[in-house]
Amino acid sequence: MRRALVVLFGLLLPGLATAQSSQFGVRGLGAPGRELSARGIASSGAFGLFDPESSLNPAALSALPAMNATFTGVQDYRHVENPAGTESVRESRFPQLSVAGPIKRYPLVLGISFSNYTSRDFTLASGDTILLRGILVPVSDTFSSRGGMSDLRFAGSYRVHEGWAVGGSFHVITGSNRISSRRAFADTRYGEAKQRAEISYAGVGFDVGVVRSFGRDFSLALTARSDGHAIIDRDSTRVAQADLPYTFGFGVRWRPVQKLEVASDVIYRTWSGANSDLLAQGGTGAENTFQVALGGELTPDLRRPYRRPIRFGAHYGTLPFPLVPGEQPKEFGLSLGTGLRFAQQRAGIDLSLEHVWRAAGAYSERAFMVTVGVSVRP
Repeated sequence: MRRALVVLFGLLLPGLATAQSSQFGVRGLGAPGRELSARGIASSGAFGLFDPESSLNPAALSALPAMNATFTGVQDYRHVENPAGTESVRESRFPQLSVAGPIKRYPLVLGISFSNYTSRDFTLASGDTILLRGILVPVSDTFSSRGGMSDLRFAGSYRVHEGWAVGGSFHVITGSNRISSRRAFADTRYGEAKQRAEISYAGVGFDVGVVRSFGRDFSLALTARSDGHAIIDRDSTRVAQADLPYTFGFGVRWRPVQKLEVASDVIYRTWSGANSDLLAQGGTGAENTFQVALGGELTPDLRRPYRRPIRFGAHYGTLPFPLVPGEQPKEFGLSLGTGLRFAQQRAGIDLSLEHVWRAAGAYSERAFMVTVGVSVRP
């Protein structure tokens, strides 16, 4: 059982060989996802609480005038540095899928979305020398994980009157990690030792949100979310549970001139609720996180605002799971993007390019992320 929990939480951190997702997702429950559409990412998340294609605020669904389906894909190019050396890696993933639309004759919008909650895709390698039958034998160990946690959201938004929209949603949190470890011996008289396991997660959550519009030029947004705890099984056997965070978000959107709209938001998550659960298994624990984002959207042609707007933004925040105790990872990112709607505005493509820096002590990485979002209105 003790060995199972060590594998579960990735408590041993050997030298990095390759890492499909961030090295800052090796510990704890993984690297947290961002429930944002390509349009939301282009502003570094600044419009996230107002964006109906993102999954941060259920009240934002009220902005949809018609049925809308959105699919988002990301290609990540990353350069990683740590005490074991440096490496360039890349990753492809599909972090956001949403379908939503209004209900006829009612000021009600319903939607469903599927988002990345955390990612634990990595491969770690280390070398050592152990004593076998009185002889020192060099060994190499490889530990890999594929998978993570996903968030299935059922949401609704109701427009109380012209200036107010309220919303709520129910979340089903699920997913799995396929874990494998391998030890190879330099002495060929010893065979390889291999072990595999599947770690599965299950939990539920809910959130509420509100958007208050003061005319067309100024809006405020609030959201609060509770995710309870995740039940964790290893090969269908209950081994642990970990508390998941409360989330609180506040956003502001302002149009100072007709062609320019700016926004900012602050999101705070209480990941430290899982601290005692992880420390009890010998891990490095968890810390609360925050993120601040500022961005804008410039519309060159007001007669055709859906054609190639210029989106930009920056964000700064922290990550929940330290690689080493007492050094919480930090993240800073810059983003730029645009979009285009066609076929009588029934289809669209949104593009964003983001440059992100993450660091904690001797560990650092920088990444270029290209995000493509495709939306269709049947």
